[in-house]
Amino acid sequence: MGIKSLAKQALTQKENLRYRFLLAKRQCSYEEWLERQKLLWQEENDKTIPADAGDGDYVFLCASKGVMTSYARRSILCYFRKHPEVRLLYGDEDVQGEGGKPTSPVFKPDWSPDVLDGCFYFGSLVAMRKELFLEAAEEMGTSPLLRTMKENDYLVTDFPEYVRWMRRCVELTDGYRKGSCQIGHVAQILFHCESVREITKFEKAPKVAVAEKGTAQIQAEREDAAGNPVVSVIIPSKDHPELLEKCLNGVRDTAEGLEIEIIVVDNGSSAENRERTEQLAEELTEEKLPVFYLYAPMEFHFSKMCNLGAEKARGQFLLFLNDDVELAVQGCIEGMAALAARPYTGAVGMKLYYPDSVRIQHAGITNLPMGPVHKLQFHEDIEAPEFHSGIEGAAVGHVCENNREALCFSAEYMSCRRNANYLAVTAACLMVERSKFQEAGRFSDELPVAFNDVELCFKLYEAGYRNVCMNGCHAYHHESLSRGDDESVEKLERLLEERDKLYGAHPGMEGGDPYYSVHLNREGLDTKIRPAYETAGNTIQECDKFLAEKTFYDCRRDECVMVRIEAVRSGEIYGWSVVLGDNNACYEKSLMLKKVTEAFSAEANEWYRGPNGVYAIPLEGQYRPDLQENMPDQENVALGGFHVRLKMNLLPPGRYRLGVAVRHRISGAMLMNWSNRCVEL
Repeated sequence: MGIKSLAKQALTQKENLRYRFLLAKRQCSYEEWLERQKLLWQEENDKTIPADAGDGDYVFLCASKGVMTSYARRSILCYFRKHPEVRLLYGDEDVQGEGGKPTSPVFKPDWSPDVLDGCFYFGSLVAMRKELFLEAAEEMGTSPLLRTMKENDYLVTDFPEYVRWMRRCVELTDGYRKGSCQIGHVAQILFHCESVREITKFEKAPKVAVAEKGTAQIQAEREDAAGNPVVSVIIPSKDHPELLEKCLNGVRDTAEGLEIEIIVVDNGSSAENRERTEQLAEELTEEKLPVFYLYAPMEFHFSKMCNLGAEKARGQFLLFLNDDVELAVQGCIEGMAALAARPYTGAVGMKLYYPDSVRIQHAGITNLPMGPVHKLQFHEDIEAPEFHSGIEGAAVGHVCENNREALCFSAEYMSCRRNANYLAVTAACLMVERSKFQEAGRFSDELPVAFNDVELCFKLYEAGYRNVCMNGCHAYHHESLSRGDDESVEKLERLLEERDKLYGAHPGMEGGDPYYSVHLNREGLDTKIRPAYETAGNTIQECDKFLAEKTFYDCRRDECVMVRIEAVRSGEIYGWSVVLGDNNACYEKSLMLKKVTEAFSAEANEWYRGPNGVYAIPLEGQYRPDLQENMPDQENVALGGFHVRLKMNLLPPGRYRLGVAVRHRISGAMLMNWSNRCVEL
């Protein structure tokens, strides 16, 4: 080995050590994170509540095994005082490990009635206003509770009875009514359990946790009032008779006992495919499953096609179904209708698998800063009986290596086999009552391709309804697993435009989600649900000095520099970049901004050349464990993330294309690549 090779090897080892140091600096343990949070929570509570404030107007109910945190009472009092409409409260919790060290946090969503029906996720500690407690005690007694030394403190002694007792409290707070706001969630660790076993006890709560007016009874009441309800299945389709046939057969095979009508909306199939579709409709109609074929030539516009089908429908329930979705479980349509019939329910979705697999394509939509995403996508839906067994099980969000105790719980992730409330579900398979659909104003004509389903769910949520994904059964969505990101410039620009329209119509919904804990990771392409404290060491990179133009004549464009811009809003840019096939520890990176001075050429997939100069910002790497997990064959990519905030007047006003330039610290080689994203300044 030559001197140059040895020197390069030594320098590479040095860079790897520096990378490991930076990586460790970005990581944060749960214990460290909790100490930081305690200070923040205590400071906020001290500002809100006088030190001598009493809690005589409130009642605390907690598990007999474990302890309340030192700041729990003040946090609860603070919340009650800030929210006078709230009568019942629950909070997050964790487990006290060896030596009293906190482990295994249980991060919960805001009030989720459908989640509670399947799992008593309130957990070890609840608090309520005294008048609610007295009202429940007068009706139910206090047999499951044992008063402690403090006047308004009660220990739970009979867990099944306690669940029934609390279910009645939920009903007294109108928790199952449209727009209910009397149940609150304190997003803080309020209780330390003694063991994971205590948390799993809540998961294994008896089915008495299901509403007294359960699914079957609600359905029966609707049937008594309006006769046997009709379900109208609306299927947009064009030039896919082979897929449509699978879809129609799936409806036929799973809808036994229901009155079903199918409306196929065709926006312009060829003569041959139109004839084949008409034949399919006739065959099913002869089998006493009426299929109405609407031929309405137009440019693809999902919203208009669905709205047209809804206008022609006569059913009490509308099931919007993609022609590439194959229903697979007997009774799934009936189950969706039963959920949709609940007075507080808006849209009902279903868990979708990729074809010929148990790999999840959809189990609900979560609203993150980068936009709406399918949570659990690409995960294998494998049932496992134990609490700390991975994706399935009692209540798992993320699992430590070597199958140790679960790190994190999130109710929407807790079990892929239970109904769970989500902010939105996909219209690939979405049911809603006709009256609620009309109340929400139908699908938006402003969103022809993307986010029309999310926008409908937003409107339902804003009207006071709860959207839910029915994960107890599944269907197959015949999309290609290898399709990957569609980053053609034209489609990406349209997607971003429609996302802007979505949040323009619902500005209060941008970046937030009541069913996704604030303590769960919100960065990037993370398809897992992981605790946010893992990336608590990341900071936003502030850029407040005017940047000078740089030239990159010696910088070669190379597709090995992979660039993904995940979100651009309000002067903030975040995403990630990795160098494929090389050691990423040895590269320094810069964010490039090039002013777009001429038109974009879709044919050439390139902007016409503007000035040679670009503005460049040296990037500080952010810890992104999802990058390493999604690209295990690449070296040192976990610090490939970035989050930059640009101050006002940092650059001349205009539209800038974004890219990344990299320089190898040892060889000096310079590479770059552009993304298809731009920022307006």
